[in-house]
Order: sequence, then structure tokens, then C-alpha cells
Amino acid sequence: MIESRELVEATYSLKISSIKPCRAGYILDTDQGRKYLRQCQCSENRILYVHEAKQHLIAQGFTTLDPYAVTVDGNPYMVIDNQNYILTPFIDGRECEFGEDSDAVRASTTLAAMHKASKGFKGRSRHNITSELGKLPENLTKRYDEIMRMRRKAERERGAFDYIYLDCVDKFIALAEESLTLLEGPEYGRLVKKTLHEGGICHHDYSYQNILMKGSTTYITGFETCGEEIRIYDLVNLLRRKMRKCNWNPQKAAMILKAYSELEPLSGDEIVVMKAMLLFPQKFWRVANRYYNSRRSWAQKNFTGMLEEVVAEYHEHTRFMSQYDELVSL
Repeated sequence: MIESRELVEATYSLKISSIKPCRAGYILDTDQGRKYLRQCQCSENRILYVHEAKQHLIAQGFTTLDPYAVTVDGNPYMVIDNQNYILTPFIDGRECEFGEDSDAVRASTTLAAMHKASKGFKGRSRHNITSELGKLPENLTKRYDEIMRMRRKAERERGAFDYIYLDCVDKFIALAEESLTLLEGPEYGRLVKKTLHEGGICHHDYSYQNILMKGSTTYITGFETCGEEIRIYDLVNLLRRKMRKCNWNPQKAAMILKAYSELEPLSGDEIVVMKAMLLFPQKFWRVANRYYNSRRSWAQKNFTGMLEEVVAEYHEHTRFMSQYDELVSL
């Protein structure tokens, strides 16, 4: 990066006093403040889409994010050795700890604020970005089919992982079928139409490393996979991550939902679709899918342990789902 210093300075019209490697990029001390430069694997169209989404959020008052700096030519990225790079403010904050209730509440409140500010955004078509909106039943059906296909595979192979899988797969299949049945109702279709009409931004990767806490301020970063999707996709991801830290404690879920709803109330349709999403055995599918697609001998023990963790969660998960209707009516 030292050899590209003058190019970066000229491209962004700034002066760099120091460069320090940090994670997958570089911290730059400049005359315009501390910046973070990193390579971005996204296409030009994707970068332009994300830049427009961030600018929309900022224009609507949501400023606790990491906007792309614009070059002297007006581009939200620069090219070094045929690779796209983006420059953002460096946020010197700590990553969110979902195990801490206060952090989880802050993450939920900030997510609601982001979703509220995102309304009206419809930049996908301008940048030729594909949309996942409306594809949830199809995507979950494919995963259900893969669970069934992996059961047949386990019946043939009969290794340690296979025996555990076969012993528990039927109850996870039942969860998946209940989830898909709920999605066949009218609620999901209405949510898709509402999202198309209103516009908005779904973060699509609302994980701890993309939620930074600095003092009393909560920042959202990592917008590179954001897109057009129902907003509860993000909220369900947040809930799952919190629930796995607290044995699917219903009171903790109520806390998350209350924090979100105080700013952005949830509709009846959203409550039904959230139930379908939370029911689906996502982690069970993911662990098995990774195991049967890797098949490396050294990974057998690791994946077997991961599957055992998923099975151990089953009773807490189903207990939580049995209380879901009561929980969301509070």
C-alpha cells in the first residue's frame, strides 16, 4: 500500500501522514481525519448501488454508518492494480456482543432506525442489481429438499455424523414443514407487495462484526450485501443470534422486539412471517449442508460437534416457538 500512497492522495485529494494495516485493509491518518481503505470484491454496479443506499439513509437522517468517500472524479471507489478499493471513515468502536442484553437492545433500536430511514429507496433497477424479494418460500423449499436428500445420503454412508443426523432428522423435517406451511398463507405475499410499494433497504448481514459500539453511539457497517428484501429478514437474524446466546429465552426475545417496535411497529403479517422464518431449522440445514459438501476427513469431528450443538438446542427452540404467539402479543 505504501507504493500506492500518492495515487490514493491524488484520487481523493487528501494528505496521508501514516498507513497501518488493519484486518483486511489499512488505517490511513489523513488531513481529513482517520480513514479505512480496503479492497472490495463487489462489482462496480454493486458499489454504486450500496453508495446510493447509504446516501439515501444519510439524507433521511440515519448517519451512524460508514459512507464511501467520493473521488475527485465523483466515484465512490478507486482502482488499484485492477482491483476496486473503497475508502470510508475509520470507526474505532467495539463489536456488538449479542450475549449482553444492553448491546442487543442497542442493535435492535439502531436496526429499526435504519429501516425507518430506508423507506422510499428504490435504486436496484438503476444499477442492475438482482433482488431476493419474494424468493423466501422458494429458497426454504430448496433447503427442505436438501435436508431430505441428505437423509438419503446418510442412510447410505452410515458414519458417525450420519448416525446423529438420522437419529434427529425427522423432527427437524417437521419444523421445516410447519415453516413452509405458514409461508403458503397470504401474509408473505402481502409483505412483498408492501415492500415493493414502499421501497427500503435490508442490510442482509446484520451480524456482530457489522454493528460497532462507540460510546453511546451504535454504527452499522458492512452494507455490501444490502438489497431489496422484507425488513424482518434483518430482525429475524438478530433474534436468532441473540436466542443462541440465551437458550432461546422468550423474555430476551420480547426485549428485542419491544426495542424495535417502539420505533417501527410490527404488523400482523410480519409477526406471522417471522414465526415461519424462526421455525425453519436454518442452522441444522447449514451444518449438514457444509458437512456433506466438504467431506474432508479432518472436518468430520468438527462437524459432528456442531451437529450435536444444534440437536441440543432443539428443545429450547421448540419451547420458544410454542410460546411465540403469546410472546408477540405482549
